[in-house]
Amino acid sequence: MKRFTLTVAAMVLAVGSLLGADVDLTHAKCPVGGDHAIAAVAVDYKGAKVYFCCAGCDTTFNADPAKFAVEANHQLFVTGQATQTASPMSGKAVSTDYSLEMAGAKVLFASAAERDSVANSDEDQQLQSVFNEDVFGKAFRVGQ
Repeated sequence: MKRFTLTVAAMVLAVGSLLGADVDLTHAKCPVGGDHAIAAVAVDYKGAKVYFCCAGCDTTFNADPAKFAVEANHQLFVTGQATQTASPMSGKAVSTDYSLEMAGAKVLFASAAERDSVANSDEDQQLQSVFNEDVFGKAFRVGQ
């Protein structure tokens, strides 16, 4: 009986891992539809997973990932699959004194001036400034 229980527990953990149970989707929005993302619908992206609100959005994403890169990169960060390594504005070392909460993600900057240059924009412009492909590749790292 003990072996059976351990086998069932291992299977539950394996299925949970496959469904993204180890990724926090609390603030994750579908990069295509904008609704809350779910673990059951995901695709591989930059060595991680991007999650969607429904089947169909994944197909749309796969047809043109570049079109949804800002939203996908934001999701990688907000789900903890990407970590910040530098200031998105200058590439310099960041300070916890200069942070900005952006759609569920706390982004750090090197100075108050850098933070304020992003803070004075609307949310879409903020996300575009911080999570576009050029900036994301310089200031964030996917994986451990």
